Amino acid sequence: MTRPETPSEMSPDSANPATPAPTLRIANPGIEGLPRARLEEMHDAAETVLECETVLAKSGMSVVSEVLRGQGDFLVWSRYPQGDVFDTETHCHYFYHAHDAREMAEGENGHFHLFMRPEGIIPGLEPWDLPGAKIPEDTAARFVHIGAISVDAKGRAIRIFTTNRWVTDECLYRAEDMIRLLDHFAIELAHPNWAVNLWLSGMVTLYRPQFAALLRARDAQIEAWLADHPGSEVLEDRGLQNISQWPVDPVAQIGAIEDKLDL
Repeated sequence: MTRPETPSEMSPDSANPATPAPTLRIANPGIEGLPRARLEEMHDAAETVLECETVLAKSGMSVVSEVLRGQGDFLVWSRYPQGDVFDTETHCHYFYHAHDAREMAEGENGHFHLFMRPEGIIPGLEPWDLPGAKIPEDTAARFVHIGAISVDAKGRAIRIFTTNRWVTDECLYRAEDMIRLLDHFAIELAHPNWAVNLWLSGMVTLYRPQFAALLRARDAQIEAWLADHPGSEVLEDRGLQNISQWPVDPVAQIGAIEDKLDL
């Protein structure tokens, strides 16, 4: 089987010495107004996430230890596990890596970048043709980055965030189009660890409102940047790297879901 072409996250320092703008921290979008079926999906995902964390911890493991297991030294910018993880049936993909500590959140060990491969993109969606957009003519080369999850050294989620196009070399689509893809993110593989893959899939479902809000905030920030920097190739501008973030709070999230479900 041919391995899909992989994105190559670039170091901002290697491309341009400009200091990136601060990452926008969004307010919790809340879950008011969500239908019961959605809330039940999120609650089921919470159970999966907690079960995976518990089972891994009881085994002396974590989502971090399992993507780094047998991979040699943990090096900044290297991607783990080697070769990334591709689910060729769901067309989802991820890898884990770390930046220099100056470019990460406090206490962050690294982050998971989550993608939808071209085969998983809903037919008819059109890329966002902004200045600096790199849109492959071949639709089979258009993959998207749905977000990233930062974790500490014990694998506990710290934040979810979005990035500018150049960071992952994705083909950028508007938030409202990408939000439609969130329901399809699933890694149904045993490699490198089944619990890690279930955890990642569950995280996207559990925090779907936050992923959606982050993508909308990303778009708004891109438009604001373009307005403030006329002539900028905004999607290639190294001054705009990580665009929006939200600090993960599992206790508040699960509590809010259970309150709405009267559990």
